[in-house]
Formats: sequence, C-alpha cells, structure tokens
Amino acid sequence: MSATTGSAALRGRKRVLLDTSLWIYHFGAHPRFGAAAGRILGDLEAGRFTAIASELTLLELNVLPLRRGRQDIADEYELLLTHLPNFELVPLSRDILLEARGGFGFSDTGISGLRAGHRRDRRNEVHEEAET
Repeated sequence: MSATTGSAALRGRKRVLLDTSLWIYHFGAHPRFGAAAGRILGDLEAGRFTAIASELTLLELNVLPLRRGRQDIADEYELLLTHLPNFELVPLSRDILLEARGGFGFSDTGISGLRAGHRRDRRNEVHEEAET
C-alpha cells in the first residue's frame, strides 16, 4: 500500500484480505500509512468492498494492549472487529493455511526448511519427528 493511494488500489475488488499491519497503522496513527489505512477502513465501512481477516489478527492486535494491562483497549478491538460492517473474522484452520501456502514459496510463509516428518523446536532448529 502506498501512502498516497490507500483504497484506490482496491477499486474493482469485491473481497480482500486485510493484514494486521493495516489495523496497526490505523490504530497507531502511523505517520506515513495511517491516513491511507483510515481511508481503506472508511471505504470498507461504506460498503465499497467486503473484507476478511483471520482470527489471528485479533490476537496480534491484542498483544501490546494486554502487555500494558489495557484490557479495555483489547475489548474495543474485539468489539470493532466483530461488528464492523462488510467485514468478517474467519477462523484460522489448517485447510486455510494450506490453501494460502499454495500461492507462496515456503520461505514466504515462514516455514522454510520444513518437510513432512520434521518440526522446529523453540530455538528454531529443525528435527525429524519420531514415527508413532
């Protein structure tokens, strides 16, 4: 998203996926992208397009307020994301992740180096899974 185009880049789209960064730019009044994010959300609310985000977005948005002991802000984010017109929070499932992965290389999805039967530990090291 360029700071100057904002919602103009979404013209002609019927349904879009909104990333967490858009909400952060808007809520945090980001100096470069905040206004553009606000225009996108205004167009969404006006019904110029519909949008979805995964429930993971709600979790990501709540990290900072909850770390700061601001349950009230976390509650406001949840209220907004569950009642915003033309917007839907969708559950994040394995099927959704696998479908999304189809359009990206593994490195783009943050799981580079993993193959069937492998896992990453807390230090991000790859290990072979024991067969059960």
